[in-house]
Amino acid sequence: MPTRTMRRAFGLTILNSQHNDVRKLKREGNVPEIHGNKFWNSSFLIMDYLRKHPPGKQTRVLEIGCGWGLLGLYCAKTFGCSVHGIDADENVLPYLELHAEANGVTMTSEQKTFEALNTRYLSRFDLIVGADICFWDEMTGVLFNLIGRARRAGVKQVMIADPCRPPFNDLVEKTRTRFDDVTVVDSHLKRPVNASGEILIVEL
Repeated sequence: MPTRTMRRAFGLTILNSQHNDVRKLKREGNVPEIHGNKFWNSSFLIMDYLRKHPPGKQTRVLEIGCGWGLLGLYCAKTFGCSVHGIDADENVLPYLELHAEANGVTMTSEQKTFEALNTRYLSRFDLIVGADICFWDEMTGVLFNLIGRARRAGVKQVMIADPCRPPFNDLVEKTRTRFDDVTVVDSHLKRPVNASGEILIVEL
């Protein structure tokens, strides 16, 4: 049952920063360095979209900038997908493992930057998802190039959600100039959380 340190959303158990197990990880020295100190709401926008447009059970999913990994865990738990997460900050990965255990789901993960995801690496996946990952100006070019490598690698779809910060808006415009099948979904949620933004969907 939900408590002041735990909530339920989209079938997931989500621990907040005051939960004893989360606090224990912090005491052990796992202090996130790149905005990985909590779970960001744009992930819920993709969860809601996937609930209406579910991926196949055999879909191989890569969550980029995974943080605590709730989006990837949702794909694994709800659709039975094989999911791997990467994040530039190794300190967030114990929080992903904690949530995987709390939800009874398996999801692999590793420390890796977006730039390190070459075509050979990306060829292992069908769907790439990411939420709240385009927050610095330099991320626009980095993610744009990543999508290009994903196309060459044979990835079928890339899905990125954001509350419409300027770097994300620039990414949307850049993808529209290069890729033929680009959709931007305006998304708003009131329940189970209050969240709004856009989802960039690139069919490759």
